[in-house]
Amino acid sequence: MTTASVTPAEAFSTFGTPLRGRDIALLGVLDPYNEASAAMTPAAMKRLFFISNFEDTDPESPALDRHGYQRQPMSERIPKIRDYYLKREPATRTTPIILSVRLKGESAIDRFLELFAAGDIDRILSEFDEPVLSVVDGQHRYLGLVQAWEKDSSFCPLVPVSLYFGLDFNQEATFFDVINTEQKKLPKALIEITKADAVELGFTTHAQRIRLIATMLARHEDSVWHGQVNLTGARDPNKPVTFEGLRRSSASMFPSELLGRLEAADRDVDEVARTYWGLVAEACAEAWTGETRVRLNEDGEEIEYAPKYRIKELVGVASLAKLGKDIISSALEAPNFEERMRSLVSSLGAVDWEKVNLENNERNPWMASQAGFAGQADLYKTLYSWVYSHKKPQVQ
Repeated sequence: MTTASVTPAEAFSTFGTPLRGRDIALLGVLDPYNEASAAMTPAAMKRLFFISNFEDTDPESPALDRHGYQRQPMSERIPKIRDYYLKREPATRTTPIILSVRLKGESAIDRFLELFAAGDIDRILSEFDEPVLSVVDGQHRYLGLVQAWEKDSSFCPLVPVSLYFGLDFNQEATFFDVINTEQKKLPKALIEITKADAVELGFTTHAQRIRLIATMLARHEDSVWHGQVNLTGARDPNKPVTFEGLRRSSASMFPSELLGRLEAADRDVDEVARTYWGLVAEACAEAWTGETRVRLNEDGEEIEYAPKYRIKELVGVASLAKLGKDIISSALEAPNFEERMRSLVSSLGAVDWEKVNLENNERNPWMASQAGFAGQADLYKTLYSWVYSHKKPQVQ
């Protein structure tokens, strides 16, 4: 019980509430207005928990489209966790779930703790409009536990949860990054897109400018990359280039010195980036759009096939981006910026982006480099030699 001189945060620092027959129980406040320990049943978790997912709306997000910071739950993992808990073996234990209590101010936190300690879920939902309990770590365990309870109502454990107070969206996202990067490598694309949209929104560092250029390329309706970039890093065969790949490529395309020159020339960097990639897509239209080709089969008959082009693979994007730095620099020194850039990029129309030339069953010398960033140096040199010296690669 609290008194006029003792706040709920102080009162619950020394004792908790009974657990029997409860859906939620406050076990103790470890650090007033910062951290508390509690327990909840899957039924209560289903009613109160919120997950800030990238593809869904988060009311706290400062991003323009209000997206969250976590990747979507992996649906194949949840039934496995559900079945694990339903076995009820001696080793089947419920591990703590980390939550951010999205409340600021001591009076709001005191009221939340008072309602939580009383087990009054209805009042918590009615008095706090937006989602209050945000799952920072343990979304798959939480969803698996809920599925287990939904499948078997007799499965109703009290799951330990850690409550953290006073974090804003960016602090919560950073907390999530640290926890998950230490436990299991989090997709770099998801971390960087969250920094671009939210955590470092408003910063003017070179790193943030590069993130914003990559974000613009991925989202702008006039960009040839619109809708083609994997923003979260989750596996997607239809989007081989991740935001992280495009970000790293954009960093080599726009070093700080070149950005300074473009600004001095009163050039819109975003427009320059869109124009360059648009010219690349135009010059290499066959590879960019993935057009089919014709080859002869063993009987000498013509058959149509879908080549594997490298232009949108990481090595292609990274090499073209690095070449873009040179072409943009050359264009800045020309009397007509646009004409010079178009003239140089048009040379790329002669590049064969097919991995292996199936028409004559020979290795394609244009694409002799390794994959990924490891192959950037070799492919970049090949493209540079052709664009600036008109030297074709030799068959090795």
